[in-house]
Amino acid sequence: MVFSEYMNSLPNMKVEEIKKIAELTSSTEITVYRWIAGTIDPPLVKKKIIAGYLSKPIEELFPNANN
Repeated sequence: MVFSEYMNSLPNMKVEEIKKIAELTSSTEITVYRWIAGTIDPPLVKKKIIAGYLSKPIEELFPNANN
């Protein structure tokens, strides 16, 4: 399940998860929402942080993680 699908599948915790991801990646919540929407792609280092936090393989969340 790619990052946007995973985040959109969360029931009530989505807002809290977005806040935590923004904090961990030193990004704004707006930026995280843009990553979820697919309008911008997070840098590789932030993809790794997100994957680690969500305990998901980076290749699963971001199939083109090397970009």
